[in-house]
Amino acid sequence: MKTNKKIALATAAALAIVGISASAHAAPLAVTVAGSANTTTSAAPATVAVPSSNVIDSGHSVALAATADTNTVVTFTASGSVKLVSALNTTPAPVTTASGVTSASVTSQGTAVTEYAYTTSTSVGSVTITNGAYSTIVYIQGTAGAASNVAVLVPASSAVNTAPTISVSATDVFGNAVGGETVSVTLIGATFSDLTVTKSLVTSTAANVLADNTLTLGSKSATLAAVSAGTVTVVATDTSIGSAVTGLPAPVKSIAASFAVSDLNASISSLQSQVAGLSNTIASLQSQLASANTALSAEKAAHASDSATATTALNAEKTAHVADNVTNTAATAAVNKAYKALIAKYNALAKRFKQPQVTK
Repeated sequence: MKTNKKIALATAAALAIVGISASAHAAPLAVTVAGSANTTTSAAPATVAVPSSNVIDSGHSVALAATADTNTVVTFTASGSVKLVSALNTTPAPVTTASGVTSASVTSQGTAVTEYAYTTSTSVGSVTITNGAYSTIVYIQGTAGAASNVAVLVPASSAVNTAPTISVSATDVFGNAVGGETVSVTLIGATFSDLTVTKSLVTSTAANVLADNTLTLGSKSATLAAVSAGTVTVVATDTSIGSAVTGLPAPVKSIAASFAVSDLNASISSLQSQVAGLSNTIASLQSQLASANTALSAEKAAHASDSATATTALNAEKTAHVADNVTNTAATAAVNKAYKALIAKYNALAKRFKQPQVTK
């Protein structure tokens, strides 16, 4: 009986341990996206309008509710252009795009913890929700707002008699492409291929791009008629763009861009004429150089002749000086000899007559 009691106690203890372990390792995190289970993927994200009015409300955010064990920390981490706020906009407490953060941590009280995610981009972003070792990723993508900016793209330059292409584009206040937007384009200094100077261009939609992959979402191109030399100015205007929104960049309703048209044939002729002129100048300089070299050679030859003549005269003079030196030396020796003989004769007479002798 004691054995059975021990077995019962061991079994109860084991069951208690198993119960504790199962509780500790049960998935404690449940996430809903806008009230429904999270089924988002990067290819099929939750979509929400970007907050073009700079108000984060239910129409411009996705509610992310996470239920976790009491007293555990739930962390929300946003990536891409996705941001998080803990409450939606109210009149007393405005919530704008400046309110968003990329990370938020909340301690669960056993009930759902809610953060609101919004995005300013039509690219897919995400929010990773973590509780201990468990995590869930929610993918979110924005849909573009109303057009707020218009832009125009022109060639850097063009040549006479070519037909350049220009394009216009429309974006929302966050720079997302906006399709189906009508942009009025006026040309100064040129015409379109149909010879008009003003044309309405409608930017390509997603459906247009799907049907023709050469198109670009939110853009539209047009070809001009053959252009003449000068400057072409393209003015693009979107009259549907509204007023500025507080806290967001000012809209660009109209913009102009210019490019130069050059006459390449005339430019080539001008360059050829300049080349010919330079060639003539080079030929003239070469002729002058040849003349200078000839004159220099003649001068060198004359100097060489003068030098030879001077050398000959100098050598003759040296020879004459040598001869003079020999003659002078002989004469000097004869004088000295005669002088010594005279002194000797005088001293002999002086000695004879007892007179003072002359020393040498």
